[in-house]
Amino acid sequence: MENKTFIACTEKIAGTLAGRMLIAHPILEDKQFGKTILFVESDTGNSVTGVILNRPLNIMLKALGKNFEDLPISNTPVYQGGPHGNTTVMLTAWVFDDKRKVFEIYHMITPTEAFKLEETNDNIQFRAFLGYCQFDRHIYNDVEKGLWVVGSPKRLLGSTGREEALWETMLLKENPNALIYQ
Repeated sequence: MENKTFIACTEKIAGTLAGRMLIAHPILEDKQFGKTILFVESDTGNSVTGVILNRPLNIMLKALGKNFEDLPISNTPVYQGGPHGNTTVMLTAWVFDDKRKVFEIYHMITPTEAFKLEETNDNIQFRAFLGYCQFDRHIYNDVEKGLWVVGSPKRLLGSTGREEALWETMLLKENPNALIYQ
């Protein structure tokens, strides 16, 4: 199976934000990105692209049209991935491979690839995203200023509960003192 983007994340990824999460710090008072968790799909050094993980649209993939109704993953939840490309549907999946101790993320997969992944991985989770986020070099300055907490996607495992609480849960896992600023 060909993956358009495959990222095996370990705890430390030096020199890039790709494969990491950016968790908005409470001091980030941006209407678009306040209290969000971003998964960074790519980092070119000049721009960062990713999707927002915690903005559910409260619909399933099958609600997006006939192309998605008969898919085995038609009950995949759909999230607002960001302000760009809102007519594009992107499928993402993640799973922790116990044997290799690797957190695997499959981004921009096709429905056929999703079906194959579902057949071979019992614990795989799927999400569909409408749109994506793209930032220029200023995002690195914002990270250095502490407006974003850099985290590991592995922390998503075992994070349950309401989507609204996911931001707070993830922030506390990465930076327990951050909520003092709320």
